Amino acid sequence: MRDFSPMQRGKLGIFAPSSPFPEDRFEAGCTRLRALGFELEIPAITHARSGYLAGSDAERVEAFHALLDDPAVTGLMAARGGYGLHRIVDRLDPTRLARTTKPVVGFSDLCALHAALQGAGLTSIHGPVVTQLADLPTADAERLAALLRGAPVAPLEAEGPTLHPGVATGPLVGGCLSVLVPLVGTPFLFVPEGAVLLLEDVGEAPYRLDRMLTHLHLAGVLARVAGVALGAFEGCRRARPHEPDALEVLAERLTPLGVPVLAGLPVGHGARNAALTLGATVTLDADARTLAPHHAAGAPRPSA
Repeated sequence: MRDFSPMQRGKLGIFAPSSPFPEDRFEAGCTRLRALGFELEIPAITHARSGYLAGSDAERVEAFHALLDDPAVTGLMAARGGYGLHRIVDRLDPTRLARTTKPVVGFSDLCALHAALQGAGLTSIHGPVVTQLADLPTADAERLAALLRGAPVAPLEAEGPTLHPGVATGPLVGGCLSVLVPLVGTPFLFVPEGAVLLLEDVGEAPYRLDRMLTHLHLAGVLARVAGVALGAFEGCRRARPHEPDALEVLAERLTPLGVPVLAGLPVGHGARNAALTLGATVTLDADARTLAPHHAAGAPRPSA
């Protein structure tokens, strides 16, 4: 896996590959990025709207390619997630993806793009979108800036329980569960043998989480992982008191894997969204309740 190049110069290009966004939240996020020291490149097409999409499929592909090609842009960040990347992931130029060294930041719907980038052999950043950034704590905004600039970041500490004990080391992949599942059966799902699988989601009833996890199981995806790191499952509420809640479903479907499973990492659609490098080696220690990037200060380093 090839690491992206840290942003020591140049502009952070903003793109909208999925849904349109509320302008007030977008401007607040841009203000915070500038306060962090980033100069922004915001093409006019970023503000396009076409129904529930941020412009036509062709416009969104063209805008992304243009930022990849622009030598003045040395990193890319999504304006918003929502929906739309599944419609264009097969239209992204694989040659451009394979040759870029620019960090690409986003989460939620962006996980389809992350999977394509990891499939092309590139690391990328699972982290805030612009419209989320202003609402996050200072530590999360500063962590994103550090990753973009190539600085070390600390291991993440889980706020939830250990569902299955143990320690696993491998490349971190995944993201939003409901975005990953539609990639099953396509060339774009990237979950290699021995990976640490990151999962989080928002607004999905527990029975739907069960259905999606079962889908990954039946497709053989879960059999490949060395560990599972669970972020926020925001608003994933049961409909009736007698039904299992989200955490119970996650435990019931994942603990039979026999690999470390750790819940409650501050990642995803909740009040926190700590940035992590997808494709990079991490150690998931479910006993110590940490997820440690190997480039983090004090974290274990890959063996030679």
